[in-house]
Amino acid sequence: MKKAFTILFIVALAVMAAACGTQPDLPDTSKNTKGAKASGSDTLAQIKEKGEITIGMDDTLPPMEYRNDKNELIGFDIDFANALAKELGVKVKFVPSAWDGIIPGLDAKRFDIILSSMNVTDERKKKVDFVEYFGVGQILAVKAGNPLNIQSIEDVKGKVVGVQLGSTGETAVNSIDGIKEVKKYDLTTDVFNDMGLGRVDAAVIGEVVGRYYMTTKPGVFEVTGEAFNVQPMGIAVRKGDTELKDALEKAVQTVEDNGTLSKISEKWFGSDITKQ
Repeated sequence: MKKAFTILFIVALAVMAAACGTQPDLPDTSKNTKGAKASGSDTLAQIKEKGEITIGMDDTLPPMEYRNDKNELIGFDIDFANALAKELGVKVKFVPSAWDGIIPGLDAKRFDIILSSMNVTDERKKKVDFVEYFGVGQILAVKAGNPLNIQSIEDVKGKVVGVQLGSTGETAVNSIDGIKEVKKYDLTTDVFNDMGLGRVDAAVIGEVVGRYYMTTKPGVFEVTGEAFNVQPMGIAVRKGDTELKDALEKAVQTVEDNGTLSKISEKWFGSDITKQ
């Protein structure tokens, strides 16, 4: 009896071993990546395949990106984006986005990159990777004639200051102590409108946008003091989009070296601010 049981046990083991040996090979998942790196690593290939790069931007920031009287999208960043796309060998599709939702839009893959005068900050670096181009700071804008004699950020203490929601101007204002009230607006134009109505004493605005407003509305607003919190601007790409980031860095370097970026700057600002 014991001998029969032993034989049956050995046979059972043999059958199990044979069965295990005939199991189909399973895919090796040990090399799979997770998150943004996995989903983002093929973005450049996808762009090349469809022949188009989609760019998220806030189209209310003249002279960087805005609509003209014919509702055409124009500006410094538009020309810059087209120059970069030419180097990549693709066309451009611009996707307007509210500023406070532009990084979530990139994460959600509504567009491939953000090119919208975005300052590079440590906080933003936690969410996206950047391809830097040139640096700009924040400026103080006041009513023409500067009735409150605001000359520097020290002078905005006890004052009402307007900023665009989610901008680096908002970040800069938050670091200033003693401000009476910070009013936040969805659009830069709304900041200036309220300043004109006397609801805001001063505005903290990105330098290129602020100086443009001064030229388009002479005698209404003016820039006071020197630029502060100077930071580089950058093209934002999703974390892990290494190949796309490298390709954009090469394209930026090319348009800098061949003088295209300088020509674009001279067109929109009357001088090459990229060399300052």
